[in-house]
Amino acid sequence: MSSERASIDDARAPASVHALVFSALFLIAFAFLGASYCVARALIGGMGPSILMMVQTLMATAATSVFLWWLAPLADLGEILCVHLPALRRARLGHCPHCGYAHESSTICSECGRDTAAPAPWELAARPLKRMAWILIAALLAGAVVGEVWSLHDEANFRVEAAADGTRPLRRSRAFPASFATMTVDAQRNYSSQAWSAYERDPRWQPTDPARRERGWGWKQKADDAGAPTK
Repeated sequence: MSSERASIDDARAPASVHALVFSALFLIAFAFLGASYCVARALIGGMGPSILMMVQTLMATAATSVFLWWLAPLADLGEILCVHLPALRRARLGHCPHCGYAHESSTICSECGRDTAAPAPWELAARPLKRMAWILIAALLAGAVVGEVWSLHDEANFRVEAAADGTRPLRRSRAFPASFATMTVDAQRNYSSQAWSAYERDPRWQPTDPARRERGWGWKQKADDAGAPTK
């Protein structure tokens, strides 16, 4: 690679542009991974703080980060907008792609002394992948902390609701985004959390609509919680 080509590929966008791009990518990854942590924790089941459950949930959440790698090219958005595109535009206008001086078809710019050939378009390389990896690591840790606090807060609220109802059994859905799962307390004040794996098909009830039958309608809870009010 020539020194002229390297000067384009190694150029950096302004720090303010980097801050804006990286912040946007972090917020997107943080929202996705935080929600994924809450969902994974509900699927694993259990209530209350547990080191083993936190590790299992963190590993499951890390696996979902594969769906965010398509954003990796955006980690170089600053260089694309501030370096590569301006250089290509200057080259099309017959100017030096580095300094913008009108070189009048000369192969060497008389102003900066560098090659006036148009630079190659941007290509995906190791730099945006490394940047995206650091963004995902930071978003994973932040999302795990917020997701765990959110789940524990929801469970604490459920315990308060159960205490207010006395000794009656109680069941309600978890808070968003894990509202598909339920938290239950029986008359003996045993708390549990159940997700999809805690449901089984009820052969005595089948919907008449074939489309609903194919979508899996007609499920009942395994545990016998008859009489437990649902909120």
